[in-house]
Amino acid sequence: MKKKTKLESIKDWFKDLPESKLIIMILAGVLVLFLIGLAITLKIEGDKYSLEVKYQYKDLPISVQGLGGSTEDYLEAMNRIMNLDQPAVEDESENFNRGLGFYTTIDAILGRRLDDGNSDNGDGWQCSRYTAWLATAQWSYNQQHPDYGPVNGKDIADWLVKYYDFKYIDKPVEGAIGSGGFNTRYGHTAMYLYSTGDNTAMVNDANFVPLTVATHNMNIEGWVWVVPNSYEPKPEPQPTPEPEPETDSCKERNVYFGDTLGKIMYECTGEIKWGEAMNDYAKHWYSAKFNKNLTVYDGWTSINGVGLFAGDYIIYVP
Repeated sequence: MKKKTKLESIKDWFKDLPESKLIIMILAGVLVLFLIGLAITLKIEGDKYSLEVKYQYKDLPISVQGLGGSTEDYLEAMNRIMNLDQPAVEDESENFNRGLGFYTTIDAILGRRLDDGNSDNGDGWQCSRYTAWLATAQWSYNQQHPDYGPVNGKDIADWLVKYYDFKYIDKPVEGAIGSGGFNTRYGHTAMYLYSTGDNTAMVNDANFVPLTVATHNMNIEGWVWVVPNSYEPKPEPQPTPEPEPETDSCKERNVYFGDTLGKIMYECTGEIKWGEAMNDYAKHWYSAKFNKNLTVYDGWTSINGVGLFAGDYIIYVP
């Protein structure tokens, strides 16, 4: 019996499929190819095949033709086609990962600060490479020139706002990244540490000392500063109010509903005396709100006969 070729086996397999299933498979395959932009032509001749793959990538048709032979060749071709949108290792840079869910904090920026004198083992630090490292934790931006940063120093602040969710602030804080020298070709960039004067500050940067990290005082007039969007200024400490001196309630006090002079006498003298002693005591308590300059005793002996009023403030005068 003659052995069937691969092509004959495939044909027989399709013939045995129910028509409905075959139609569904064809439609599904066309849909998948349409969605991913692939057009595949496969020719089988005996044990070998030729393959033509067309991929519509950003309106530019890309073809791989004439691959023949092993399954490994086919898989390699498909892998290359499906990964066209990925940067090659040598081209990998900030252009491919910036702004995608990036998050950092002022503390993280300060934590990435390098020691003064660091030159990255001789590769060197341009100012923009160093502050970009501080802000984004990305070490390398240019393999041919490892000391280069992503942009000029004067453009770093704007670059961080555009691509790394930073924001401008009016007054720099420790850990803020700044740009200046806008009237020069490249400008400069640095990390702010603290103020040393009206337009001067202690900063941490690179290339102030050629291609190395340094901390030094610098004029920052006309600079702009940015911080991560997560940054919120710490509330300024409020002075602790001095406790009000406690008032001696036996010298002055608020009168509350239900208060009686007998209760006040007991609190202040430890005993209650009635008759002339109570009247004499009442003559020493003066109203400061309701019956100004009149005593509790005056109230008792008035027409309404009330000496204490809820809400009044009374003062004891010896």
